[in-house]
Amino acid sequence: MERQAKKESMLIPVMAILVTMYIVTGVLLLLLAFLMYRVDLSEPVVNGAIIAIYIIAGFFGGFLIGKKAGVKKYLWGLLMGALYYGVLLLVGVILHQGLGGAPVHLLSTMVLCLLSATAGGMIS
Repeated sequence: MERQAKKESMLIPVMAILVTMYIVTGVLLLLLAFLMYRVDLSEPVVNGAIIAIYIIAGFFGGFLIGKKAGVKKYLWGLLMGALYYGVLLLVGVILHQGLGGAPVHLLSTMVLCLLSATAGGMIS
């Protein structure tokens, strides 16, 4: 009974942290767009910045959920990374009306999201 109450009590924080991760992502993407407007950034620099944004948002979410959960922090971080990637993938599929990227890109993005959020959970 106590475990069920703990699971239910974590639903709201998980959703709030997921929204926070997307707010962080949005703010950083806006900053990147501003830099692209002001400075002539090359494609490799933009791609690297997008990867860094995934890592920062994942780490931040994993760190927050690890602080909230208190136990099994790495698993909670992994869950946050999976949810973050799942929403990214779902939005991408909806916008592109299918899987728009190469399988290697999809897999590498998933690994980045999972590992960065897990690391954030472990460090928290």
